[in-house]
Amino acid sequence: MQKVILPFVSGFLAALFFRESTLALLHAAGLVDPAGFSTAPFLPLGIPEFIANALWSSIFGVLMAWLLRIAPDRSAPWIGALVFGGIVLTAIGVFVIGPARGVWPSGNMLPRLAPIFIANAIWGWGVLVFMRAFMARGEPH
Repeated sequence: MQKVILPFVSGFLAALFFRESTLALLHAAGLVDPAGFSTAPFLPLGIPEFIANALWSSIFGVLMAWLLRIAPDRSAPWIGALVFGGIVLTAIGVFVIGPARGVWPSGNMLPRLAPIFIANAIWGWGVLVFMRAFMARGEPH
């Protein structure tokens, strides 16, 4: 259970508490247009975008936990979590989710992707925070 459910729940919570909050803060600072917690319908499902992002993030939380081999008896891979979130989630968003919704990568993407990269990297860190907080340690002898 701990190998699938915990990363799934951690990915979902990290999307809500870390990624979306980071986007909201970046919007408040005037750095990005989208303001986190978007209630615009995510097509084709019709659910709010922030819920759809959290569900996708749940799946990637499981993948991240498996790739980084996160376990209670190992030290936490903080840098790996930041890099995984920043690179993998941003790349999936640009090259898979975007084209599926009719948005193709074009032009100078760095100004648009930098804040998204930051929010996704914070998501990766947040997944690790939740996983480490919820992981069961072995019974003391």
